[in-house]
Amino acid sequence: MCFWSLKIMAHGLCTRGLLLFLIYIDLFDYLTSSDVIDANEMYAMLSNDSIYNKLVPPANTVKVYAGYNLQNVNSFDAKLKIFSTTGFFTLKWQDDRLKWNSNNGDIQHIFVPEEKVWHPDLVVLNLIQELDNKLGAERPIRIFEDGTLVWKQIAILSTFCYTYVFFFPFDRQTCSLQLTSLDFPMNAVDLEYLETTADLKEYSLHAEWQVVKTSYIPYYLFTDNYQELNEIIQFSMELKRNPVHYIMIIIIPTIITAVLTFVTFFLPLKSGIRIGYILTVVLALVVILTLFVDSMPTSTTFPSILVISITVALIMAFLLIIITIFVMRLYDKPKTSKAPNWMHSFVRKSRNLKLKCTARKRNRVEQHQDIEHVEDGSPKEEIDHVDKKSPTKLYRNKELAEFFDYFLFVVYSVFYVLVILAILILAGVVYYYQNKLRNE
Repeated sequence: MCFWSLKIMAHGLCTRGLLLFLIYIDLFDYLTSSDVIDANEMYAMLSNDSIYNKLVPPANTVKVYAGYNLQNVNSFDAKLKIFSTTGFFTLKWQDDRLKWNSNNGDIQHIFVPEEKVWHPDLVVLNLIQELDNKLGAERPIRIFEDGTLVWKQIAILSTFCYTYVFFFPFDRQTCSLQLTSLDFPMNAVDLEYLETTADLKEYSLHAEWQVVKTSYIPYYLFTDNYQELNEIIQFSMELKRNPVHYIMIIIIPTIITAVLTFVTFFLPLKSGIRIGYILTVVLALVVILTLFVDSMPTSTTFPSILVISITVALIMAFLLIIITIFVMRLYDKPKTSKAPNWMHSFVRKSRNLKLKCTARKRNRVEQHQDIEHVEDGSPKEEIDHVDKKSPTKLYRNKELAEFFDYFLFVVYSVFYVLVILAILILAGVVYYYQNKLRNE
């Protein structure tokens, strides 16, 4: 009887010990395992620092996927090189400690304050104006049942953007947002792309700038005297300027004013209004350049081709002032004042050259007609209608002025066209090499 009692007691102690052991294992599993029963327990766990330590990363190397959604281009000051945007970053990573079982219709995701969980501390490197709060401050983090965390950070940023203004206002600019983690090196936080391009689904069109394309470019930054390597994700945006505004208020008035300089040669010399007219045109060019100098971007490398064109128009207008003064001074000289001999010689040689060309052209026509009537086919001897032994003639000052007025008009026009062609060729060469470097 006693034996059976002892056996029953021993069996009861074993069963009680086994139950206590299982309860202990279950409690230990609750404290240490990443599997939480439901979402309510997840909130309770995040409030207990002894169970979940937000200062400890979820793994030795956390892979963080980053994306960018562009909503607005607020402004782009090409003169100050400030690019202002509104959008949000989307960060996604995995934390196996924050899993729970969502069977039986339980909640599949929850939102928690960002200070409750571990998250990557990311910054934008090329910021110009410091943010009032840290990036993503006071923004909730979404936790899914499988331990995936998604954090959307609203970002109103003013960043530095290098500008290349040679083709202004037909230029394209490439601006970027450089996202990195300075506190965690690459072996602790591995940044990856969430998508291949920036999200433009919610983008609002800008009046002056059009987003042509977006891209992500990874590169690396050495810190702590080249001891650590930090990964940087660069969200690049290629912007195209809308040139209609500048065409209407700068380019068209400049072209019209430049064309008006040629009208100077069609004004009569004896009226004396030429000098006043060309001075008015020069003043108009100066006013155009002064009014819009603030809206034109500056560059320390190459000036804008529009600035070059307006400067050339000003130089040519000043050259025309010198020509006008020369011709009018010669025209208004009294009859008793003799012009220099080189002027008479130049006019004489120019007219003789013109007569020779006319005579040779007429001789070729006559020879062609005579060949048809000569049986042996030998043409007659060329007749020079220009008398080489004509006496030296002195021209009147007004005749000299009229000749130089026409001659300088031709020279000025040809020179102006050559300068414009040189500017266009320069622009074409720069455009070709720029596209070649961009494609490489």
